[in-house]
Amino acid sequence: MNLPSHARVVVIGGGAIGCSVLYHLVKYGWRDAVLLERAELTSGSTWRAAGNTPHYSGSMVMSRVHQYSVALYQTLEQETGQPVGFHKTGSLRLASVPDRMDEYRYHAAKARYLNLPFEIIGAEEITKLNPLVNTDGILGAVWNPDDGYIDPSMLTNALAQGARNGGAQILRHTPVTAIQQRASGEWQVDTAQGSIVAEHVVNAAGVWTREVGLLAGLALPIVAMQHQYVVFDRVPELAALGRRVPIVREVDVSYYCRQEVDGLLVGPYEKNARPFGAYGIPKDFGAEPLAPDMERLQPILQGAMFRIPVLAHTGIKRVVNGPITYTPDENPLLGPAPGLKNFWLACGFSFGITQAGGSGKILAEWITQASPEFDTLETDPRRFSSYATLPYAIARGIDNYEHEYVIGYPYEERDAGRPARTSALYHRLRERGAFFNTRNGWERAGWFGEPGERPVEHYSFRRSNAFAAVAREVARVRGAVGILDMTSFSKYLVSGRDAAALLNYLVANRLPQRDGGIILAHALNERGGVLAEWTITRLAADCFFIAAAAAAELRDLDILTHAVRAGQDARVENITAAWGALSVAGPNARALLSRVTHADLTNAAFPWRTAQWLEIGAARVLALRLSYAGELGWELFHPLEAQVGLYERLLNAGADLGADDYGFRALDAMRLEKGFRAWGSELVCEITPLEAGLDRFVAFDKQDFCGRDALLKQKAKGIQQRIVTLQVDAQDVDCRGNEPVFRAGRLCGITTSGGYGHTLKTSIALAYLDIAHTQVGAELQVELLGELRKARVIPDCPFDAENVNARA
Repeated sequence: MNLPSHARVVVIGGGAIGCSVLYHLVKYGWRDAVLLERAELTSGSTWRAAGNTPHYSGSMVMSRVHQYSVALYQTLEQETGQPVGFHKTGSLRLASVPDRMDEYRYHAAKARYLNLPFEIIGAEEITKLNPLVNTDGILGAVWNPDDGYIDPSMLTNALAQGARNGGAQILRHTPVTAIQQRASGEWQVDTAQGSIVAEHVVNAAGVWTREVGLLAGLALPIVAMQHQYVVFDRVPELAALGRRVPIVREVDVSYYCRQEVDGLLVGPYEKNARPFGAYGIPKDFGAEPLAPDMERLQPILQGAMFRIPVLAHTGIKRVVNGPITYTPDENPLLGPAPGLKNFWLACGFSFGITQAGGSGKILAEWITQASPEFDTLETDPRRFSSYATLPYAIARGIDNYEHEYVIGYPYEERDAGRPARTSALYHRLRERGAFFNTRNGWERAGWFGEPGERPVEHYSFRRSNAFAAVAREVARVRGAVGILDMTSFSKYLVSGRDAAALLNYLVANRLPQRDGGIILAHALNERGGVLAEWTITRLAADCFFIAAAAAAELRDLDILTHAVRAGQDARVENITAAWGALSVAGPNARALLSRVTHADLTNAAFPWRTAQWLEIGAARVLALRLSYAGELGWELFHPLEAQVGLYERLLNAGADLGADDYGFRALDAMRLEKGFRAWGSELVCEITPLEAGLDRFVAFDKQDFCGRDALLKQKAKGIQQRIVTLQVDAQDVDCRGNEPVFRAGRLCGITTSGGYGHTLKTSIALAYLDIAHTQVGAELQVELLGELRKARVIPDCPFDAENVNARA
């Protein structure tokens, strides 16, 4: 087959992921699509994959992806005529420590919302399902009857055949040698067989992803890790059962075990993990497996032989060692490449076979319809910024591989690759007892220990030892004044003659009409879903300052820069790393600031929701009179070089006013008491401002903003779901998001975030409910770690609904 000169889409990579993207592009009507494969289909990671198809995932997004994939794989053979070798055996995920059972209970609730079969069972049921398992020391297991495994090569070829049937072309032995974007915006892809020009390019090159990315100027944070699995000889006890046994995952020992014909296959995730080709894939690397290294597998294999005793007297047939890719957070890169138009990524999959189907669907939707069906923040490639270098990716990849099956505690973040990004106060806050969490690489104070105490969090799915520290900090802000380092927030300047026109199109709210005016605004997609939430301050008629979520830095930068039209005079500058930010909040905030500046801070001179430039010591500060805690407060944006002096001046001046640090855990607890929505939790692309209760931030009389038509249609039709604030009768565990909500035994919604309201002395959650159940006072139930806890709808803003404190 000859290389065509043009195509609408070029997909690079002929593994399961690339073929799934091609298959789904055709399904969405884009038939002018071409896939380029350097060798044969499946000759990379796909060929060596064990082919497991679990539904279990710590991520809601990936749970949906897995669910779609497994359903698709069971229909492909009928559709394409190509067998896929799918075996639905079910799987057992064992637990031998109590916290693991709590983890299972949390995910069981999420599975109920997704309508996934997910049952927690005991030792007796385990033995019935898989008699080969020794249940000594086992507390229980997750049983998923729909899990199984598939032949990766057969699957890939079935997807390829489906794509061909729809009109797509696949060219093997066509390695890509160069990629460049033309002045027209089209992409030229050079290959050993010639050049092809395309509107869109998808990098689905698997272990060659970094090499392909570099051709387009992208240094992607991906590293391949060597993963081995051991295939054992025939097991007579298995044959005697006369049926296939469920897959076993003993996650507390770190391996999976499944049937392989009449034997067993064991795949460990071992210590002393080794990257492969991090600084360049060997030229001669192809379908041949890597050399095995049994020595580092021995401790885990011994554990597997204890749990599955037949392995101890069964010979080994072969060991397969092949590379699988990892990103710094173990989620794939699925979506738009940062900084480039119409260049897409589908790579970094550590569970590529079970994720191929759903991921191909998501990306095809994104390409053809400008937005996927559901929120994909967890997989958006723009969640990493420049800190995610190759050494960082290697450190994180090794750590993630070695902890593949570790318990996924809330807030737990291991030390590999840290610190990556810090404010000027990092060491000072550490001295003062800060316990740090991270967001987009930034080290952020989560909470503070007592003076002289070394802060260590004892992680749990229930309330941890951080609970008391957060309570102290909330009381400090509510009763005196707290200082928070919020440098991690994303920050931009938008300037130029057409700056206002650019922003006016992007956001649903009306822009400030006066210098110093502040608005909360939302950028929407064509469906009216929330893409971004920005605090926009007008500095001049042609200059605006934007503050946004830390995790959204490159995503929001793309939204802003990609919206600039030809001929527009509008410039977007990312000043995130150059500017720091401190929040001063609490009833004593005005008294504190009055001691360090000569500016008039009274309500008349400095009204709520306005901004002014202040001079504090050596710092010229952009002060926004806002507080996400819902208290009297100012957010102080400043050059990072002035941060230490500014912080020390504030701390010293407020000593007798009760001024002290607070962290982001306390901030989150206080914003829940106010019912404030958070981007990434309550505000995502599948939720509109109307459903989020943010109607007041939508200016329908504006004639042209993205998503307006969709919102008008929804407004006329009426919303089917709406956000509510819930009071939950919790004891030692609070909502954290993704817990199902029931009314009279029927599922009616799901939580998006939650925690304890230390001022209100009650557990609080935000949730989206079917509209019929959103009235204040409605009695409900929330599933928390296996228990149905009573809950009720309370007013949206249960603390200081009239904003008396903030306006003080």
